[in-house]
Amino acid sequence: MNLQDQHSTTPIRFRFEHLGPVKSADLELGHLTIIAGRNNTGKTYIVYTIYALLKDFLRSRWGQMVSPSTYSTWIEKLAIDARTKGTEKRRLTSKQIMSHRSELLSEYSSFFSENLLADVFSSRRDDFNGSRVSIELSESASIIKENMKAMSQDFPQGDRMYPIRFDGSNLHISLSSPFRRRRQIRFHPGYAVGQYRRLLLPELSFNVSIISAERFGISLFYKELDFTKNQLVEVLQELRDREYSSDEILYLISDRASSRYALPIKDNIHFTRSIAQIKSEEGDLYSEKLFERIEQLLDGSYAASDDEFRFQSIPTHKSDSQDSAFDIPLHLASSSARGLSDLYFFLKHQASQNHLLIIDEPESHLDTSNQIKLARMLAHFVRAGVRVLITTHSDYLLKEFNNLIMLSRDFKDKENVRETLGYSKDDFLDPESIRAYIAENGGLTPCEIDTIGIDFPLFDQVIDTINRATNELISRMDR
Repeated sequence: MNLQDQHSTTPIRFRFEHLGPVKSADLELGHLTIIAGRNNTGKTYIVYTIYALLKDFLRSRWGQMVSPSTYSTWIEKLAIDARTKGTEKRRLTSKQIMSHRSELLSEYSSFFSENLLADVFSSRRDDFNGSRVSIELSESASIIKENMKAMSQDFPQGDRMYPIRFDGSNLHISLSSPFRRRRQIRFHPGYAVGQYRRLLLPELSFNVSIISAERFGISLFYKELDFTKNQLVEVLQELRDREYSSDEILYLISDRASSRYALPIKDNIHFTRSIAQIKSEEGDLYSEKLFERIEQLLDGSYAASDDEFRFQSIPTHKSDSQDSAFDIPLHLASSSARGLSDLYFFLKHQASQNHLLIIDEPESHLDTSNQIKLARMLAHFVRAGVRVLITTHSDYLLKEFNNLIMLSRDFKDKENVRETLGYSKDDFLDPESIRAYIAENGGLTPCEIDTIGIDFPLFDQVIDTINRATNELISRMDR
């Protein structure tokens, strides 16, 4: 089992308290995680928080902001000694590792909740007083040590100041003499602390991306959404008209330059802006051709240039005439084409094994037939190694997931039944890989998953209600 496979088997659990409409909720990530529910039940609050929590942990370079003193002090000393001697090591027991993990998770969760959570939603701290999110990871010490060892081997050696690794028993910090002389002035032991921080929690060291529900507007107006520039222009205009002290000027610039967009939306805008620059790059899963699923769904593909995105039709039949083909700017394409553009470019240029992809309402602007195709598409992503977390209101999406779960089972004459129903051999979902929840009553209710799929009583109740109303009205008209 490789490192990515091992990470994917380790449960990652989140707890949310007093987060917007969510009073108390627990969620465990699966390979496919589904959150369904009515409007205003906290689904977006939860997925935005998960995205920001994992992204902040991954990108924190030094680990200085959250570094329990029980290990940060001696890691820094080890790093300082390595600068002088070239290499240093220290033995780590299983008890120490598990203690360090527990302390780091606790301190990081508290730091994020108290200092960063409000910024995720670009809101005031007062709006999130009492809000808390925490991560729980449970695994045996022997497996954790093996994960740390594997991660040490996977780390590229050229992108960090300290080649820090764990061999299963000892933590090593090695610094070559030429590198030491070249980097003497820029030395800071916090780099080593940050690397140890990532080694301690290898389960959290995966990429995370989000496609927000605001993607339709972003695809139309991404060029105009230079919010920082616009905010600073307003500040300069106000400074021209009024007199401020130097302290007031600094506060005004800081306040106005901070966008009112939530962090995931800002990052979504940034990704859309960056597509022209990454268009020549191939993601780790490029050879899987996952993006071709979108081409098949839309009978079209996308092209990116420095100036614009375009949507191009793909002839589906030999009889299609050349005159029926089109190549149009994306802003003139259908809402379904605009809504899937970021997903297309993500799959082509960024998708990787164990990458967590969060999609808010992926079924938006898709007709019922395409929602069913979307369910099969998402299942294909999961089988290719991409983790998927979605929020949804689509009964069609959920019912097709259930069909794919049943197709993972063995039953009589399965191949003929599958072909008759129009499914391919790779259309299936392992129920063990799925976690599903209903957002309701200020929390998350886990859904049961059995041989016939996921039990979503919320949608069944609504469908039963409207069917009863229809039957009652029909019976009245027959009298």
